Amino acid sequence: MTKKLLLSGYFGFDNSGDDAILKAMVDNLKKTDEDFIITALSKDPEKTKKNYGVDSLDRFSFKEVFKAMKDTDCFVFGGGSLLQDITSSRSLYYYLALLSLANFFKKQVFVFANGIGPIDSKFNRWITRRVLNKVDFITLRDKSSVMFTKYIGVTNENLKMTADPVFLLDSSSDERADEILESQGIELGDNVLGISIRNWQNSPNLTREIAKFCDSLLSEDIDILIVPMHYPYDVEYSETIKLISKNKRIHLLQNKYEVEDIIAILRKCKMVLAMRLHALIYSAKANVPIVGLIYDPKVTGLIEELSVTEYLRVEELTAEDLRLKYDYCMENIDDRKVSITLANKRQETLAKETLDLLEERLRIHG
Repeated sequence: MTKKLLLSGYFGFDNSGDDAILKAMVDNLKKTDEDFIITALSKDPEKTKKNYGVDSLDRFSFKEVFKAMKDTDCFVFGGGSLLQDITSSRSLYYYLALLSLANFFKKQVFVFANGIGPIDSKFNRWITRRVLNKVDFITLRDKSSVMFTKYIGVTNENLKMTADPVFLLDSSSDERADEILESQGIELGDNVLGISIRNWQNSPNLTREIAKFCDSLLSEDIDILIVPMHYPYDVEYSETIKLISKNKRIHLLQNKYEVEDIIAILRKCKMVLAMRLHALIYSAKANVPIVGLIYDPKVTGLIEELSVTEYLRVEELTAEDLRLKYDYCMENIDDRKVSITLANKRQETLAKETLDLLEERLRIHG
């Protein structure tokens, strides 16, 4: 069926996780129906057109967004954690305005595997509730988002828990991973620990504690590979670990790569210390055990969905506690690998349901 779909998310900001969401959505929507006409709102429309083979518009151009919304058949909202006010209320109002515009034009509105919350302001909760109660269908990527959505008073009966669309992406080959590492002059042994962190305002000592943890591995035959997710910010932040650690077997990926390539690279790790949400997802896709570093409720939600048992909150993280979690995970590494592999399969199945539900809604309203 020829349908125009307008996609909105945090696209075009060089964030690996959000770029992966867009890629997963576009690739799988095209598999669902090659006749879909897809347009994505983006901060960098030209790059989005080039990288994903879809039309793209400036997300900040009211004129372009207004026209596209008027012309579309369905507004596909997400994925990602768009409806939250921890970043700023301005971001929340932007996304609620898009949903309200779609409702104004009486368009089919499908909330695609979102994570929702935290929303602290009473007014923000009120307006979010009003907007979400008017959309056609809501899919959420974890139980905590479902619970929070109901907690703030959303009574929309068309609400279902699915999973992040990135679970539908595949991995590049081992040869491709080797090629990337060789191009950066990175040589890894058989024992590799992956680390993926970000700057967080409530954890000023994070890099120091991670560096001390890396120092504790000095006497062991372990290579440490730091994998940034948001460029260039995570690269610059992670450089600090290399600078202050005594461990000289720390390697840092400097360039931005496709999500499939990152999954292939992470497959070389025995374990990953993961802070960003999509670092956890990529690790799960690689079937690699995880120690979760929690800075946001969305990470807590995913850790629960993946049945990860080793995790720490970054505000309270110490090198000593991290070493204990690392050692315990390594002692049970075979069990952890089985667990994460099964969790990945469950999430893949749930992620596919999002697409099935969207296709069904479009067919019903065809």
